[in-house]
Amino acid sequence: MGEFSKYEIYVDAWSLYYYKDVPVLRNKMHIKDEKLLKMAEEEITFKKAYELTHQPITGRFGITHLFRIHKFMFGDIYSFAGRIRYENISKGQTKFYPVQSIDRELKTLFNKLKAGNFLVGLDEEMFFEKLTYYMAELNIIHPFREGNGRTIREFIRELALKNGYAIHWDKVSKQELLDASIASVFEPEHLQYQHPVLLRLNLLQFLLFLQFFLRYINYGVFLNNTRYHW
Repeated sequence: MGEFSKYEIYVDAWSLYYYKDVPVLRNKMHIKDEKLLKMAEEEITFKKAYELTHQPITGRFGITHLFRIHKFMFGDIYSFAGRIRYENISKGQTKFYPVQSIDRELKTLFNKLKAGNFLVGLDEEMFFEKLTYYMAELNIIHPFREGNGRTIREFIRELALKNGYAIHWDKVSKQELLDASIASVFEPEHLQYQHPVLLRLNLLQFLLFLQFFLRYINYGVFLNNTRYHW
């Protein structure tokens, strides 16, 4: 996996999701080569993400909604799509919520989102602050064995869409994401917005997201004043 290997998911022992003979996630295509599986996964999920831009998953922005997105994006690849993981995982030095806490934490988080009327009616600054918070919390919970980032980004995109904001993830290249992630980890004082949750997480994936989250608002990643009817 080259320079990205330190950002891969790790388990304390042989993953329960692996084939018995190779450290590759069991999949519906029966691919036992990690690189080939990643290529196939990226191709399939890219197409799924494109479909979702035209027809988002309808739901009430709760646990079921999140799980349906994961199921749609990864259901052709993994049998565990749309299900809570049943083993503890980490990424780098960051340990995500343990298995026994996932369901409870998700319920607490989504109840909070519902109580806040799904961010409807907030001014722009407060909206993005809250949106940032929920993405950070979902990320540290990391409810799925694989595909958390893509699923969470789609959920956040749909939540933003509900509130009249269009998020275009494809406006930011992989290199820009990588540069942002490095700056976020090694130069946190340069973050334009330092949310206390972020400082607590020290989590690469979300730090890199936040690094460009507000920076790129003026570059067309977020198109304001675009109202959609749900």
